[in-house]
Amino acid sequence: MVARLFDEETRRGHEAARGDFFALAPAVLLSLRCAMANVISFLFGTIALVLAIIGFIPLLGWLNWLIILIAGVGAAFGAASDKNSGRNFCFVVMGICALRLWIGGGII
Repeated sequence: MVARLFDEETRRGHEAARGDFFALAPAVLLSLRCAMANVISFLFGTIALVLAIIGFIPLLGWLNWLIILIAGVGAAFGAASDKNSGRNFCFVVMGICALRLWIGGGII
């Protein structure tokens, strides 16, 4: 009798837990998507930063125009995220490249 009662309570507990999981699943997936957007933003920012180091070589300043576009795409992904760190990182990279362009007169 006790084992049967325990099994019934366990079954009801699993059903409730399963129902809660499927009720929360869209929220969890949305949170994961937002976190993934932040990771993608960091990847775009890192790629742009590596290219920005190359863009600091004299006569390769034109590369900064491309880097600003890449970091802008990363910032767009960061805006879709619930965190600001990836977006802000891309803004810093864009600012560094804009400063380099300003110092070089826009092309050099």
